[in-house]
Amino acid sequence: MSTITMIGQDCVGCRSCEQSCPPNCITIEENAEGFLYPVVNDSMCVQCGICLKKCPVSQTWSDVRDPLAAYALKELDTDRIFCSSSGGASDAAVGAVLSRGGVVYGAAYNEDLAVQHIEITNEEGRKKLQSSKYVQSDMKDAFSKAKERLQEGKIVLFTGTPCQIAGLYAFLGKNHKNLYTIDLICHGVPSPKFLKKYFEYQERQLGERIESFNFRAKDKRGWGTQYMLKTKTKTKTRTKTLVLDKYGKYFMDGDCYRESCYRCRYANMNRPGDLTVGDFWGIDRCKPDFSSPLGVSSVIVNSDKGYELIDWMKLDSDIISVAVADVLVKQHNLIQPTARRSIRDKIYKEIDEVHFIEKIQVGLNAKERIKSMVPKKIVTKLKRYLG
Repeated sequence: MSTITMIGQDCVGCRSCEQSCPPNCITIEENAEGFLYPVVNDSMCVQCGICLKKCPVSQTWSDVRDPLAAYALKELDTDRIFCSSSGGASDAAVGAVLSRGGVVYGAAYNEDLAVQHIEITNEEGRKKLQSSKYVQSDMKDAFSKAKERLQEGKIVLFTGTPCQIAGLYAFLGKNHKNLYTIDLICHGVPSPKFLKKYFEYQERQLGERIESFNFRAKDKRGWGTQYMLKTKTKTKTRTKTLVLDKYGKYFMDGDCYRESCYRCRYANMNRPGDLTVGDFWGIDRCKPDFSSPLGVSSVIVNSDKGYELIDWMKLDSDIISVAVADVLVKQHNLIQPTARRSIRDKIYKEIDEVHFIEKIQVGLNAKERIKSMVPKKIVTKLKRYLG
């Protein structure tokens, strides 16, 4: 009988197979590019086939459903919006579930600035889940923990990329009435190895250890794509537009993703999550009165449970109904996967070379450099004027 290794590069790295294997003969190991893939100990394998039955790639996503509704959302608490990537939709859902005694799973940095899925049950943990982490999150044992909480009767909210949500459903084998899910509009995920090397490069440049890193900081220019890092001594900060950054450019251009991202089966409107959440780019054109310099989230409802979540979130959020088509205007990954370019081969072929990050060139990008120097308010007005 075949095992999980037959999935090959279509594997999304969700760890469902590892957590489902009865004899525990599957380990998840880093490949040369820094992505996690399953490895089977053949001497322990009993050929039960459960690993494939619990794999979201080998199992067809059976639910064919159209979006039920779409919304634009801003949290009422401006401090929470400020710490979120856009309008705080995911954070509002997290708060709603926590207020009902539930538990939440989402991506967070650990003490070494590696990104992994964690369980949170309080407001302190809630802060760790805010804002985007542009790298593949290590799921660890999040699926197994979520299953335990569901069996205890707890309300569970699980957030992640669509393939991670599909992995959770495959692992569970069924939907639970107390399970709510949010899939994020995902472009694709770089490898943790790439991000680690980038952080090491930043520390060499600064001469200090990094304490925090935010890919979507709003401190300088409000809602947009600028990172900000702070060092452990809190004496140094650095911020830059992502497309002008050595790591950010490759992420924004889609040239450093996991192989499965380029043929993602969830890059369309048939989504696995109860809600689909992302930035509402273009809100200043379709609903200019609702636009905000601190950000607006788009929220697509995919199920009746999604409607329940929206009702819970209304208590702490400003929400208006919008057309699904308005959300799609600047979210191409709701239509098709990111295209794979040949430069990806070069990036990961050279990742282990000395001073790999230093050698990366971002190019002139004159338009983006000019935009980064022009006040944000003027850029916004120009966009509206040019239509």
